[in-house]
Order: sequence, then C-alpha cells, then structure tokens
Amino acid sequence: MRNLIIFFSLIFVYGCHTSIKNELQSNKSHAKIPLKASAKPKEEIQRNTSDSKIFNQCDPNCIWQYYHPFADTSYVFAVQNCGEDFFDKGKTARIYFGIDRGKTDKIIWEEDVFIKIQNDFMEYKDFNGDDINDIQIFSETGARGANSFYFLYLVDAKKKQVIRVKRFEDIVNPEYNKKHDVILGYGFSATNHYSVYKISEDKKVYQIGASFDDDFDGNETILDSKITEILSKNKQ
Repeated sequence: MRNLIIFFSLIFVYGCHTSIKNELQSNKSHAKIPLKASAKPKEEIQRNTSDSKIFNQCDPNCIWQYYHPFADTSYVFAVQNCGEDFFDKGKTARIYFGIDRGKTDKIIWEEDVFIKIQNDFMEYKDFNGDDINDIQIFSETGARGANSFYFLYLVDAKKKQVIRVKRFEDIVNPEYNKKHDVILGYGFSATNHYSVYKISEDKKVYQIGASFDDDFDGNETILDSKITEILSKNKQ
C-alpha cells in the first residue's frame, strides 16, 4: 500500500510539471495556473537561488502568467500573482525577468508590486514608438473604477532587456500617441482632463506642460492641436 501511495504521488508531480510545460509551449504569450482557496504562508512563496526552478512550477495558491518578449524564448517575463496574504503589506504579486534553463532558472531581476485583480492583468502595447510590444500590467483603479493605473515595462529586443518605467503608475488611463511620440493620460473627475508625458532616457515619465480640460468632447483635431501647442512651448 505504501508503495502505491508513493507511486501515485510521483505521477501527480510529474503530471503537473508536464501539463504546465505543454501549456506554455502551446501558448507562447502566457500560461495560467488556476487559483485555489487554500492559503500558503508568506515564507513559503517560492524564491530564487543559484540552482532553483522558479518558472513552470506547480503552485496551487498563485496565478502565474508568462510572456516571452524575444525571439529567443528562453527569456521569460513572469508574474506570480498571489493576493494580499503572501507578500509585504501593499504588495500582492512578484514579477520576474530571467532565463528558463530547463532544470534551473537564472533570475535577472525581480520585484514585488500591487495588482488588484488576479486574471487578465497583462496587456502588450507599444509605448515608445519602436513597433515592439511593451508590457503593461494593470495595478488598480480610482474614481469608482473610471480611472485605471498600470505599470509599464519596456522591451528592448536588441539588448534583450525588460526595463520598468518609473512613475508610469501615476498616469491615469495612459495611451500612447504615436504621431507625437507622447503618452496621454486622461483623468475622469469633476472636469475631465488630458495630461501629456514623455519617457526620459533613464526610463522615467515626466509631464510636459500643464494638464488641460476636455471641453471639446475628445475631438481629435482639437486634441492634436493642443498637443502640438504644448510640445512647441516646451521644446527639450
């Protein structure tokens, strides 16, 4: 009987690893592992060591999403989204960027962030005009859900780097305007307003000029002229 228990336990572990690996291979962009109701103590959250396996592990307590930003798919951007009981106060998820080496992983960097939801929190959009999708991660909302805030990670395919843009999470409802190479924030409040931002060389966002009210119902022609005026008055 004891031998049978051991045998079936080994089958479960192997099956879990195999199914995750197959799912990842079949969907290059990302893979998910469903969240279960059970809770795992904070100290048991998986962390990296020099020879550990972080990616594609069995983890019933967290949702994992994976993204391969480069043609070399050994590079992995991964989010371990676990909820409020697992990390330090105010953090709910751990983001990893590293290399999947099969039996071991190399973690290039990792950081803890706050993500309010547990599903569909990753989007892929170009935010710096190089026609390469960057990684936008939903953080939270304000103004009763009308205003959304995100983290942004720029993808540099030539250098094989993924770099977080500092202060991007302060921009409300961000969208990239390719014509002017700027990021527009649109805030819903008593008076809806636009703000114009750029990304500096050291990967920080900064506002250009003052915010302005949307008293023109989002008319594209008027918006374009206002952005042009702001950039003209605030040449770098």
